[in-house]
Amino acid sequence: MMSIGKPPGCGVCHLLPVSDWNVLCDEELIVLDAGHRPFDYGAGETVYAMGESNRGVYCVSTGTVGIRKLDAEGNSVLLQMAYPGDVLGYRSFLADGEHRTTAEALGPSRVCLIDSSTVSQLLGDNPDLGIQFLKRATGELEQAHDAIIKGATLSNRARLAHLLLVMTKKHGRVADDGSRSIDLPVSRRDLASMVGTPVGHLAARPGVYGLYGVAAALLPPDP
Repeated sequence: MMSIGKPPGCGVCHLLPVSDWNVLCDEELIVLDAGHRPFDYGAGETVYAMGESNRGVYCVSTGTVGIRKLDAEGNSVLLQMAYPGDVLGYRSFLADGEHRTTAEALGPSRVCLIDSSTVSQLLGDNPDLGIQFLKRATGELEQAHDAIIKGATLSNRARLAHLLLVMTKKHGRVADDGSRSIDLPVSRRDLASMVGTPVGHLAARPGVYGLYGVAAALLPPDP
């Protein structure tokens, strides 16, 4: 992790229109800009760890950040991935407690930390920001419910196909012959945890990576 000098202000950030901060007025954006600090992370570096005290709210500026949690046996499970414009750590901030998950850079990433006092001030001045956080929490809850339903009703093959198709939108590329490939920033072990199947099942059936014209031949090896 490396702290860097501040880039252009939050008010001119290209991600502002699609971020939760787009409800802030010009004066409030000045407060946000003064209270944020950008950090650069390399692949595998931790943005915040499960069990750590919350220091504020994080906003992904570039790259991809994985949200992980340990299962009952101490294995790291990849729950979701965050992309530029996404806000992290807001739930532990609102709960005034420890982080319940770990955020890890899955590749070179820049993440801004907005300190707790700044977020508290902005929430007090503009209740619409709290509504934005509530909408984000509701969306994540709906995604969790959808994952439970898929896990109960779809086969491993179908769940993997759906996951790869979703990831194609963020990590896919189209070759000259029209075929698609995915440069995934996760290992097969992570992919298996998101599907909800043992990693050996994926390794034993490489043919599923070609479902619906999606080729995922560039999966990184397991650590």
